[in-house]
Amino acid sequence: MTHELGRTKTSARAGGIWNIIKESEDPKIKKTVIEETFECPSGRLTAYDKDTREAMEPTLEKSITAVEDPFAGVSGPLWVRGCIPVESADDKIYCVRNRVTLCRCEKSLNKPFCDSSHYPEEHEHKEE
Repeated sequence: MTHELGRTKTSARAGGIWNIIKESEDPKIKKTVIEETFECPSGRLTAYDKDTREAMEPTLEKSITAVEDPFAGVSGPLWVRGCIPVESADDKIYCVRNRVTLCRCEKSLNKPFCDSSHYPEEHEHKEE
């Protein structure tokens, strides 16, 4: 199964999450901020309840799917959802999270996790 995810879709509504977060006391903007964080495949964007300080996470069933971005013409990461443990080749279990993205282009500097290097114009890795 594949999932199409345009790279401008996540965190781009209403001018982008970073532009509207300061106004999150407004109920409409707060709702948009929460929705934006829920749409982040990797979970790098996370909303926290101001009272409980607990992370607010979408309810996701266990699944693994390949992310495709046909608009940019790139294949994205594997999207792992629903607290599926990710284990390294040497049997190390990474922190179990509700959602993570795993690199499948082999360009990430944060393997096994995706760092969006499949978008070469954004992540030109400099050889040292």
